[in-house]
Amino acid sequence: MLLSRVARPLLAAVSVANGVDTLMNPKPRIEAVTPLLAKGQGVLPAAVSPALVVQAGAAAKIAAGVLMGLGWAPRLAATVLAVDLIPNTVAEQPFGSAGSPDARKARQERFLSNCGLLGGLLLAVATPRGKRSKRGRKLARKLAAKRRARMAR
Repeated sequence: MLLSRVARPLLAAVSVANGVDTLMNPKPRIEAVTPLLAKGQGVLPAAVSPALVVQAGAAAKIAAGVLMGLGWAPRLAATVLAVDLIPNTVAEQPFGSAGSPDARKARQERFLSNCGLLGGLLLAVATPRGKRSKRGRKLARKLAAKRRARMAR
């Protein structure tokens, strides 16, 4: 329980900071999303603009990050963040494009960082809130008994 109280806000901080950064500086994200939206033109409504997609994604990151950080609906918030992270990772990683070795290395590091973040979010989705393992429940009972014994003195 203590671990999730620390881990969830840490995961949330990354998403909130990323969402705020996207709202403050949307141009690179809009440029990254534009080719993907062009490929999905037949599926998406015509009124969907790249700027709207980027702003909606940033708002979702901030809202879900705040919910997760505060511990309100953390599994739902982690699901929203995970679903948002996948297309963002694909949009930011032009796998086939050439470039300098430094640029490729930076893209690879961002990709691996996003994969790690996705793993943490999936763990947050899969972890039942407030459920402890058998060993954890036993330890909690033992600690509570010790506390009661100390208070009885």
